[in-house]
Amino acid sequence: MNSQTTPTEQKRMRISKLWVPIVLLLGTSVGGVLSLFIPAVEPFKRFGFGPFNEQPILQFHVILSTIEVALLIALAVVYVRIFIQTKANFAFGLVIVLYALLIHSLLQNPLLLGLAGPVAVGPGPFLPFADIFTVFAYTLFLYLSLE
Repeated sequence: MNSQTTPTEQKRMRISKLWVPIVLLLGTSVGGVLSLFIPAVEPFKRFGFGPFNEQPILQFHVILSTIEVALLIALAVVYVRIFIQTKANFAFGLVIVLYALLIHSLLQNPLLLGLAGPVAVGPGPFLPFADIFTVFAYTLFLYLSLE
């Protein structure tokens, strides 16, 4: 923190840094609850949602996808506020990109894909790596955006 910042600004900066763990915890908890309701893959349960689905990789994918959505919503809120305050074209461009990424994340969510039919789990244990890197990148982006 800069020595020229006022105590009110320092307090505001500390509070804004809490948003990163809050968003991560919120995304994890909502994703944990949603992962209990993964669409069943048996043909006779095609449109049913059953708790305790025995697909741990898919459950982990649901949790990570929900964290991604939570981080993208938080980033969109941050940059919409910046755009409203500054009217900068760059901030508007970031808002457009963040909304496109948010729509992509929502459409690729395993819960939504499961409504169309059985969800392919993918290449085994390598499935969550892309989600892990994406969550890390969005978390770092949110942290840097709040400075």
